[in-house]
Amino acid sequence: MSNKRDYYEVLGVGRTATLNEIKTAFRKLAMKYHPDRNKEPGAEEKFKEINEAYQVLSNEEKRAIYDQYGFEGLNQNGFSSENINPFDIFNQFFNQSGNGGGFSFNFSSSNDDDFDIFDNIFNTGNRSRRRRHDAKYELDIKAQITISFIESVLGIEKSISIKTKKTCEQCNGNGASNNGKDIATCDECNGSGYVIRQTRTFLGIMQSKTICQKCGGTGKIIKSKCQKCKGKGYTEQIQDITFNIPPGIENGSIIKLLDKGNEFHGEKGSIFITILVRPSKYFYKIKDTINVKVKVDPIKAICGGAINVPTPYGVKTINLNPNTASGEKIIISGFGIKNLKKKPFGNKNGDLVAEIIYSKPNNYSKNQLQNLKTLADLENADVTNYIEGAKKEISGGK
Repeated sequence: MSNKRDYYEVLGVGRTATLNEIKTAFRKLAMKYHPDRNKEPGAEEKFKEINEAYQVLSNEEKRAIYDQYGFEGLNQNGFSSENINPFDIFNQFFNQSGNGGGFSFNFSSSNDDDFDIFDNIFNTGNRSRRRRHDAKYELDIKAQITISFIESVLGIEKSISIKTKKTCEQCNGNGASNNGKDIATCDECNGSGYVIRQTRTFLGIMQSKTICQKCGGTGKIIKSKCQKCKGKGYTEQIQDITFNIPPGIENGSIIKLLDKGNEFHGEKGSIFITILVRPSKYFYKIKDTINVKVKVDPIKAICGGAINVPTPYGVKTINLNPNTASGEKIIISGFGIKNLKKKPFGNKNGDLVAEIIYSKPNNYSKNQLQNLKTLADLENADVTNYIEGAKKEISGGK
């Protein structure tokens, strides 16, 4: 007994749903559970399930077989979920122009956050799955690198070692020795890449079409492998690539290195590097503003004077006004994120906000404490008002 869910149930549509209703349901669910967006456990399995259901229900012939015979009928007719690449289905669906019954989306629309999210996916993550139809490997490569908070603010040059693939020059990518002459037509499938089998069932004789196991669907058998690539059709090498990370880069941003990826018969892919920013112990930022907590001796805060404020660009000395309270915020203009974008009304940098935090007082001598006690004994109006108000509330409760 199959443990699969009904395809109509998977997409949340009725059995009489139109093709447009099926496409609409698929679009919403595929965007919700795409692994590049949804990191919850089980999301990728749901994404595969949704794509499998859509492939069947969007195909008139497969849908008719499924409606009449269910999963068993599909299996007998050569349909196998193991041969499905859910990302291929997803990309084909969202790359349709809208003129052939598909959809056309404007991902820059501000009316739907999903459009912006998936515009980012198409321009970055999913591009790494690009493959020529005859290539044995993906052309684009994904990588990631972690930098410090300070490096993300200032910008930095980084190097990364990447293993890349290139078509074997000795066998020209066919994996066989003797300049490709050691390749023979598969005798199992006669070069078609698939085999047809007939099975007698209670529904009658069912014909199934499956990938040839002997040649893996290529229709060819290598009699003698290329000595240089060992039959893989490609060679691998380590590349040390240097690239610039711009100032103010956000955590999770992706940098594209054009034509630095794998190569197949002269066509080169790109490298997509995800930048991870390690949190700082002292700083955090909100948009272009950097925030920092500055410890100050209470006596210095009361008396005023010069204090040191840490910034990503170094320690800056500023003058603190007398009677500065703990928690008070001081803005240091231009010491936030540098704005590298050209704007018609200037190129204003972000600010740094320093929050004053009282530190533990120094260990004063007896004479110093006596002098401070003279000041501490002076009446403080704020403290007096606080105590008097508390007394009234206490006496009023009796």
